[in-house]
Amino acid sequence: MYTKRILASPTISGIWSELAPRPGRLEETIRITVAALLMTVVMLTFRMPYLFAGPYLTFILSQRETMLTRALAITSLLILVIASVLVYAVALLAWNVAWLRVSLLALVFFMGFFLMRTIAQPVILLGPLVIVSLFAYAFDTVPFPNELLNQLGWIWAIFGLLYVATFLTQWLFGAPTALEVFRTQMRRALAAAELTCLRLAFGHAPAEAAISSEESHDASARLKLLGATKVLRPDETARCAALLQGAIGVSQLTVKASGEAPQGEARSSLLVVAAWVRQLRLRVLHGEEIPLAHPPGLTGTRSGWRDAIEPLFRAGSALIAPEATPAKEREKGSFLAADWSTNPLYTSFALRTTLATMGCYLFMSLADWTEIHTCMITCVVTALAVAEAREHKQELRLGGVILGGLYGLVATVFLIPRFDSLMGLLIVLGLGAAMAAWLTTGTKRIAYAGWQMGIAIFMTILQKPHPVIELDVLWSRFVGIVLGVVAMRLVFSFPGFEARLDSLAPRADPDHEKAA
Repeated sequence: MYTKRILASPTISGIWSELAPRPGRLEETIRITVAALLMTVVMLTFRMPYLFAGPYLTFILSQRETMLTRALAITSLLILVIASVLVYAVALLAWNVAWLRVSLLALVFFMGFFLMRTIAQPVILLGPLVIVSLFAYAFDTVPFPNELLNQLGWIWAIFGLLYVATFLTQWLFGAPTALEVFRTQMRRALAAAELTCLRLAFGHAPAEAAISSEESHDASARLKLLGATKVLRPDETARCAALLQGAIGVSQLTVKASGEAPQGEARSSLLVVAAWVRQLRLRVLHGEEIPLAHPPGLTGTRSGWRDAIEPLFRAGSALIAPEATPAKEREKGSFLAADWSTNPLYTSFALRTTLATMGCYLFMSLADWTEIHTCMITCVVTALAVAEAREHKQELRLGGVILGGLYGLVATVFLIPRFDSLMGLLIVLGLGAAMAAWLTTGTKRIAYAGWQMGIAIFMTILQKPHPVIELDVLWSRFVGIVLGVVAMRLVFSFPGFEARLDSLAPRADPDHEKAA
C-alpha cells in the first residue's frame, strides 16, 4: 500500500534522499522563509499577541503552487468561522460553570472526532478542534469573557495578515500554478518511462529510474484538483490520468526486470518504444507539432513488459484520435461515509480520542500547569485511525520539537544576546526558518517534522516583543507533547479497535493531515 511505503522507517541513504534538492525546492524554501520573516516584522511593529503563530502559519499556507494556497486560504476561513462559533458558544453557555464547560468541551471533541472519521474532508473539523484546544486552557486563565473574545479577534487579524504575506511572496517570487507543477510531474514520468525502455534494451534496470510512489500519488492528487476546479475538462482529466498511470507503469518496470539484456527483435522493439515515448513527451508537454505515429509493435518482448507498456500505448492513442476516447464523468463521492450510523469503529475512535484529549485537559487543570496545553493539541493532530500513521506522526512531532528546541536553545543562549538590533534577530530567525522550511518542502515522510521544528523555533525566540532568555517554553512544550503521545498510546492500547482496522472506510488514509 502507498501509506505503508510512506511510513516505512528510512535508512541513512533514505534520509539523505529526503533532504536532497529537487526542482523547485529551493524556491519554495525561500518563499516560506521570506513570508515568515515578513509576518514577524509586521507583528513586532504592531506588538500583536501570539507572535509565534503568524510565522508558523506561513509554513502551512505557503504551498508548492498557487491553486492549493488559495484552496487552503478558503478552507482556513471556514475553519475560523466554525472555531469562533464553538468558542463563543462554550463561553456563552458555561463561562462560570466549570462542570458544564468541561461537559461541553467533551461533547465538542467527541462530535468533532466522530465527524473527522466519517466526512470526506476531515481538515474542516481538524482545524477548529486545534483552535478549541488552544482556548480550552484560556477559559481557566482569562478573567473576563471580553478578553477571550479579544484574543479571538487577534487570531482573525493574524490570519488576515497571513493571507497578505503569503500571496505577496508568491507573487513576488513567481510561484507556479497547479497546471505548471502537474506538467513538470508528467514530464518526469514520461522521461522515466523513456529511460526505462532504453535501460531495459541494454539489460540495465536501476531502481532510481522509476518514478517514486510519492511523486505519482502527488501528481494524481493534483490532477483531481485540476479537474475539480475546472482547470481541465473532464475528457482532458481522463486522458491525463491515463497517460500518467501509463507512464508510471512503464517506469516501474525497472524493479521487475531481471537485468538480462534482450536480444534481436526484443531490443529493437524497446528502442522503438523509447523513441515513440520521446515523441509523445515532446508533443504533450512542449506543444511541438510532432506527428505521433500509432504505437509500435512489441514483438519478442516479455509478456510482463508488454502488459506494462500497452496502457501507455492506449493513452497515447487517445491523443492521436481524441474523438475515439469518450469523456469520463467524474466520480461523485458522498460527503458522509455510507456506514457512518452503523460502523461501531467510528464511535470507538471518537470515544478513545476524546478520553485522551479531556484526560490531558483535566491533568493540566488539576496540576495548574497550563503551559503544557500542547498535550491537547497533540491528541487532536495525531488523531488518526491507522496505528502506523498515528505513531509515525507522533514520532515526527517529537523529532521536530527536539530539532527546533535545540536550535532555539543555541539561539537564545549564544546568538540572541550578541545582537541588539532587529536585523540580528531576523538573521537568527531566518536561518532557523530556512532549515525548517527545507524539511517542510520534503515528502510526507518528513514534512510534518519541519512544521514542528518551525513552531518550536518561533515559540522559543518570539516569546515576547523583546529578546528573552527564558527556556521554560521549550520544556513545557516538550512535556506537553510527550504527555499527549502517552495519552494517545494508552487509549488505543486497549483491545477492540486496532484488530479491526481493515474494516474501516478508505478515509483512514492519513494524507489529509498535510493541511492540519
